[in-house]
Amino acid sequence: MMMAFWMLLGGAAGINLMQAVWRLFGWSVGEVSIAVPVGGGVGAIVGVLLGLIQNPRVLVLLLAVFSGSAAGAVAGRLPWGTVGEISGQAIGGLVGGLAWAAWLYSTRLPVRGQEQSGEPGSANGDTPKE
Repeated sequence: MMMAFWMLLGGAAGINLMQAVWRLFGWSVGEVSIAVPVGGGVGAIVGVLLGLIQNPRVLVLLLAVFSGSAAGAVAGRLPWGTVGEISGQAIGGLVGGLAWAAWLYSTRLPVRGQEQSGEPGSANGDTPKE
């Protein structure tokens, strides 16, 4: 089921990216007949490969990058058109990756007052020894 989800997500992202590139170069012929099947096919293949990932931290990274990319594309397209859409996707994906890194770093920090001795909730995740 997850692989089907990633295929759909990858296909949609591939179509959006290919159509944005098509408009960036000003090509009027083939935006639907070429960009949609090629972008959808390549995106679906990438989605299948992403569906094989089992590590939860990597899945959260992918979610952050995809959502940042989608938000950046919309935010960039509004003021700057096609060029802003493509650069917004890249910047949004980067911001999503940075947010993931901040999340990962914050989950590894010990809570104030707790030591690495194995108290519940400590950074090393061990249970207390009695």
